Amino acid sequence: MNRRSALLAGLATLVAGPAFSQGSAGRLWFDPTQLPSFSGVVDRYLLTPEGKTDRLIFREGPQVIFPEHVAADIMAAVPPGRSIIVYGIRARRAPAITLLAWAKDGDTQPRFVDRPSWTFPEYRAADERLEVSGTIRAPLYTPQGDVIGVLLDEGVVIRLPAGVAQAMGDRLSTGRSIAAVGHGASVDGRGKALDAERIGENPEKLEPLPAPADRQP
Repeated sequence: MNRRSALLAGLATLVAGPAFSQGSAGRLWFDPTQLPSFSGVVDRYLLTPEGKTDRLIFREGPQVIFPEHVAADIMAAVPPGRSIIVYGIRARRAPAITLLAWAKDGDTQPRFVDRPSWTFPEYRAADERLEVSGTIRAPLYTPQGDVIGVLLDEGVVIRLPAGVAQAMGDRLSTGRSIAAVGHGASVDGRGKALDAERIGENPEKLEPLPAPADRQP
């Protein structure tokens, strides 16, 4: 096990313990506000291709990643346009923050998150076939900062396997045009998210996904 894996495993063991369930901050043996904190205004909550929610985007740019089972509580307490305080770990090479605790303001007791999101999400896309196109607003990141897709305007998410995203290189750069088709989910007023099956710079130039970078000749 390398140093990063050991650190993540240790943090996961701590946070997943029974004393770290939501709303249990008063029973903790340390002050949760000692964790690294990040404040920002929620721009929007992003869908997954399964039709769930696993992250928010700060208006200031960073992505905050959390487990799907706490999404409803966070969205109810902090709607888009409101600020939130996040306690967590920021990826070394990308503006991606893994949420371990959160509070809607400085006067509110932090709420811990059990079973935080450390790993790459499994592909369990919904059955809706979607076609999307637009301009890339930002990369979509794993908690470790690897690119796994892109975010377009209006909350549209295109998800890719990590190796495929790496193989596509600067074609996934912010400001580039992109189009994709695949299966996923859409929610009125929230956006769309799909696992791409074909991708290109516009709907007329869609191609199968390239081979992952580690399988390139």
